[in-house]
Amino acid sequence: MTATVLKPLALSIISDSICPFCFIGYRKIQLAIDAAKRENLPLDFKLQFQPFQLDPTLADQPLDKREVYKKKFGAERFAAMQEQMKARGKEVGIDFSYGGVLRQTIDSHRLIDKAFKVGGEPMQRAVVEALFSGYFEKEQDIGSVEFLADCAVTAGVMQSKEQAAEFVKGTELKSDVMAAIRDAQMMGVSGVPYTIVNQRYAVSGAQEPAAFLDLFRKIAREEPVATVAGETC
Repeated sequence: MTATVLKPLALSIISDSICPFCFIGYRKIQLAIDAAKRENLPLDFKLQFQPFQLDPTLADQPLDKREVYKKKFGAERFAAMQEQMKARGKEVGIDFSYGGVLRQTIDSHRLIDKAFKVGGEPMQRAVVEALFSGYFEKEQDIGSVEFLADCAVTAGVMQSKEQAAEFVKGTELKSDVMAAIRDAQMMGVSGVPYTIVNQRYAVSGAQEPAAFLDLFRKIAREEPVATVAGETC
């Protein structure tokens, strides 16, 4: 019996750690991949997260999340947005909470990059999932040395809390992260999530699993693929 040759399917997911649609979009990609595997599509999936900075003006110091969003959107609109996002989150098993603080995300991106360099896709995904869940569901501080160090140790990026804290406090990989953000901007990315498939096809926004699955089927069958657009941060 001849073994099935799997076609490579690389997903480069450009995202920011404080973008709720990035968390939702990641969950929907996971659902689509699970469905593709159930259909036995001859695809070899590879995922890698790339950084983006939604708001370069955000302070490095923590700011009250609710107050920032009330000021930006107005209290009434923000209240409606919370309910809307909570409903959307529940559809994919996310329990959004809007308490806690907000700040710059560069250190989280440094950790995500470090995880990929140390342990490849599995370790990077473990870190991304810990960051998303901690920030969006448990009201953790995305720029806190303690929180980032905990994520690093739990995922196995570093062996000790002290080593992890030293990394977070430093500047290792910062220039790489900033260069990747500039590359995304030069490609025209202005909102995230933004997923590049096989370095050829662009999927903008948190698409439904069915949209990704349709794309996966077309790639498996070597059919033409169109650019897909959806909701972004």
